[in-house]
Amino acid sequence: MAKQTPSDTSMLSDALARVTQELAQAQDELQQYHQRLTALHRLTDALASSPDEEAIIKVLTKGLPSLVDPVMVGVARSHRNHAWVWSDSQNREREAQVRRYLLRRLGQSPSHDAEANSFLRGGRSRHLRLVPPSASHASMQEQDSTLGQEVSLTLGSEESGLLLVQLKDPDHFTPREREVLETVGAALSLALRHAKTHQQARTNALHDPLTDLLNPQAFESALMRELSVGLRYGVSACLLLLDLDFFRIVNDRLGHTVGDQVLKMVADLMRETVRDSDIVGRYRGNTFAVVLPHTNRQQAHSLAERLRERVERYPFTIEAGQVRTTASIGLAAVQNNAVASIAEWMMVGDAALKDAKAQGRNRVVLHAPKPPGVACAMALSCAA
Repeated sequence: MAKQTPSDTSMLSDALARVTQELAQAQDELQQYHQRLTALHRLTDALASSPDEEAIIKVLTKGLPSLVDPVMVGVARSHRNHAWVWSDSQNREREAQVRRYLLRRLGQSPSHDAEANSFLRGGRSRHLRLVPPSASHASMQEQDSTLGQEVSLTLGSEESGLLLVQLKDPDHFTPREREVLETVGAALSLALRHAKTHQQARTNALHDPLTDLLNPQAFESALMRELSVGLRYGVSACLLLLDLDFFRIVNDRLGHTVGDQVLKMVADLMRETVRDSDIVGRYRGNTFAVVLPHTNRQQAHSLAERLRERVERYPFTIEAGQVRTTASIGLAAVQNNAVASIAEWMMVGDAALKDAKAQGRNRVVLHAPKPPGVACAMALSCAA
């Protein structure tokens, strides 16, 4: 057996050291890969469980820095005329540039809406906001050179989206980081589609399918809210019940399809006439209901008269010609002594509506509770 020389021993020692170093490096890389994979799974799971669009964007901007090292993140959707922009600085001009870039990439024009009042904040000094367009005309001349790493978002057959990530060191962007962004983009697309479907389902659960007004259950919730405020703080609020006169004749003579068209047009007419703060619902059949928050009897009566006049004068155009109709409206206020629950509020409104029908239709009637003495005399008279 050949005797090892000091040179051979040194070479073996160096080789062992190199192998040990390589193993340590491989172990370190494996650990980093495991950490990134865990962070990626955590981010995709959080995106999938986020209930709405704003929550999804918050999760994205909070989790993405653990995977790549961004200085700015932007998300835009083709059907929205704004983009979300997140950065690790507060360079508003730069953020506005990214916003305009995203909208142009999706074929949109930057809107001139006022800046949103609320801000979505991430960790440390980083922030996320809806960035308004700059007033500078020179900014519109910006060249659409690539501002960062882009990932297309698949949001449906009629909508597209874009994820833009600017890195601190774009020259050292690795294929593995590109794969990470592609995975995040796929998860983001799925989360946004799911949020849209969820929002649509919630909207459908609250709205009448024919008129798109609030259905009775959702309207009762609004009624309860306004009643509670009115009774607790003495805030005035009124309820209108609007019923189309002789509507059964429309259904019987022209058919329910025409009747549905008229109902949809009445709903549109009501939306156009009431204020933004008012709440409109379909109460039953051809009866509609309106809650008027912070409105006294006189104001409510004026609005009800405008509604009645618009219905009377409106030419409801159908294929066969025009349908003319009128409306009877009952008005009930929270301050009415008979109102202590939403059931009683609706009963008082129904009583006013029946009075409007009994008095000849096509009119507004305010429920006026009879004084106790008169009510007692009428009860005794009926008993006799």
